[in-house]
Amino acid sequence: MLLIRNVLIPDGKKTDPSPYDLLIVDGKITQIGSHIKNDRAQTIRAKGLWAIPGIVDVHVHLRQPGYDYKETVEMAVKAAVAGGITTFCAMPNLIPCPDRPETLQHVRSYQKDAPISIIQSCAINCDLTKERSDWESLREMGASFFTNDGYPIDSMSDLSAILSFSRNHGVVIADHPESRGMDERIDQAESVVILRDLFLNEKVRGRLHLQHVSLSRSVEWMDLAKQRHIPFTAETCPHYFIEVEPQNNPGAYEVYPPLRDANNRQAILKAIASGLIDMIASDHAPHTIEDKMTDKPARGFSGVELLFPLCFDYLVRSEKMPLDKLLVLLNRNPSRLLGMEPSCFQEGKRADLFLFDPEEKWMVEPSVMHSNGKNTPFLGKRLTGRIKATIASGKMVFPFEGTL
Repeated sequence: MLLIRNVLIPDGKKTDPSPYDLLIVDGKITQIGSHIKNDRAQTIRAKGLWAIPGIVDVHVHLRQPGYDYKETVEMAVKAAVAGGITTFCAMPNLIPCPDRPETLQHVRSYQKDAPISIIQSCAINCDLTKERSDWESLREMGASFFTNDGYPIDSMSDLSAILSFSRNHGVVIADHPESRGMDERIDQAESVVILRDLFLNEKVRGRLHLQHVSLSRSVEWMDLAKQRHIPFTAETCPHYFIEVEPQNNPGAYEVYPPLRDANNRQAILKAIASGLIDMIASDHAPHTIEDKMTDKPARGFSGVELLFPLCFDYLVRSEKMPLDKLLVLLNRNPSRLLGMEPSCFQEGKRADLFLFDPEEKWMVEPSVMHSNGKNTPFLGKRLTGRIKATIASGKMVFPFEGTL
């Protein structure tokens, strides 16, 4: 039982919200009011802090099992809750790959004690690139999200079949748009694959989701598809609309898709503002320092704990969008994609939330990151706004010592 006292709940309409007390019992918000009396509840004094619905991240790479030296599930979850994330969808690039019931069960065994919700995606193709996985058996085990991340769905027949499967069963099909063998920096293969996916889905009409969109040309095809009423959803990541900080280590910039220029960043920003891009995800991909310092650095950034602070600082504080619009991108739309009811501040609803100081200034440094991977191009960036506590299903999961 938790009692949060004197917390502010911004609703997007009031510039000066009034403080409330929140009583949380058995994982749910049971009372919202002023001066709630309850001597048995653990009390959190939150004067000056905002209460914000928990973030839902639809694109996270766990490294366990198979790549435990990069990060464990426990480490990834610690980083996630430090970033206000209460649910995330984990990608299937693991060893073993979750491409059949027994491997899915094995992968889930590492996640069973996590204090937040982890939705494990399954592979469309065995080991991400081979014959088709047993989609029906995986669905019967509760799989609701299928992807070959980080490989595209190469086969047109496989793509058509899995989209038809999604239309009939309601599962999500997420594609990592690239064309293997092409140089993405030169050929902009992302937009070619997105074009293929969208116009195939014009006929099939499955639940197509486009991952980490980064190009203005991709946005053009998505806009045309929207005009033609082709069903799809799309995500992008902070590093595709926020300019990164200069660093000495070139490996810090290696990610897929690669970082884009100002024109592409501006196109992504406009697509977010217009709603053409439905959600922002972290694409959390932790690597060791050694992996990022080689001649061919590993691609990917650590991102779960920076997702909300970066977006708040860049989008809300600069008045590019209001907070309630940002929460559509980070909570409501991702929740609906994953088949969840979005968390909100109503009595009887699930208590997934975080407490946020909108005025605290801090710098992104390795010492303040909880992820085992410190690989982010935002090291050295100064941010305003910091997460102080996270509550998932009614339990305080951050700070880790359990006090605020």
